[in-house]
Amino acid sequence: KANQVAYKLREIGVKQDDFVAMLTERSLEMIIGIYGIIKAGGAYVPIDPTYPEDRIAYMLGDSAPKAVLVYKADIQTNIPVIDLADSEVYSGTSENPERVNMPEDLIYCIYTSGTTGKPKGVMIEHAGVNNLSRFYIDEHQVNEEDKVLMFANYIFDASVTEIVTGLLSGAQLHIASSDLRGDTIGLAKYITERGITIALLPPMFLAQLKVEGLRTVITAGSEASRRIIEENTHIPVYSNDYGPTEGTVCATFWKYESGTPLPERIPIGKPISNKKIYIVNGNTLCGLGMPGELCIAGDGLARGYLNMPELTAEKFVKNPYGEGRM
Repeated sequence: KANQVAYKLREIGVKQDDFVAMLTERSLEMIIGIYGIIKAGGAYVPIDPTYPEDRIAYMLGDSAPKAVLVYKADIQTNIPVIDLADSEVYSGTSENPERVNMPEDLIYCIYTSGTTGKPKGVMIEHAGVNNLSRFYIDEHQVNEEDKVLMFANYIFDASVTEIVTGLLSGAQLHIASSDLRGDTIGLAKYITERGITIALLPPMFLAQLKVEGLRTVITAGSEASRRIIEENTHIPVYSNDYGPTEGTVCATFWKYESGTPLPERIPIGKPISNKKIYIVNGNTLCGLGMPGELCIAGDGLARGYLNMPELTAEKFVKNPYGEGRM
């Protein structure tokens, strides 16, 4: 079905670096849509269909997508709309289309809230997602026996980690409904009954869960605490991950394994594969124990902010300590 969506998008004229907006949270169609956009060569722009109309209009106007994918949603736009609920979408050939994506092509543009009041579109390239997927699959030894939970709404970049960790490793991907995201008892039951082995959760949500069966739990999005880890020592591996959207989801990780000493304050750890971390004060590297600003370099830095060249130039600078940008 993703192949058939890809052909429909190519008929519209979608090619490399073109945006295609998505307004659906329905689980299967969401995955079909994302993979269809990527297979067509485009980059997906996830938009929550429950957003206010003016916010949706702003994101569509800012990203200027070649098409919009929906699922039984009514949207007022002059942009071509493909309804993933329409059986006609899946009437064409289902063979894999010719692969056109290159590492430097865009794979998605996720909007973050920002401090200006207007959301910022962060443009991420294939190379960054490839680096992310290889790290998670290798670090956590994910294989076809695993069942990975997709907890995050697809408008948040944590979903990217869940999708690629599950589907690019041969594991099963189990997508939690929006109702389960607010139901700790229901989600714990879902994890147990489905036999979920790997889950990525916000620390405060994990703190309210009594969950069994996981072999690995990953927390991200806010600060983890010693108490949360102590209450989950029955889970063999606990990873505390950190990173901004601009660094392709994850920049650093700290892994705790049951039976090892637990620090009072939980660190964000060390860089993931092919990334570098610097703590700086102005243009000077800080010594041990000295406070400073955390800067990220290496694979997976965003191309920049969509339609914001001045902000991009301010935040993404030449790395004074090595190759590439920081």
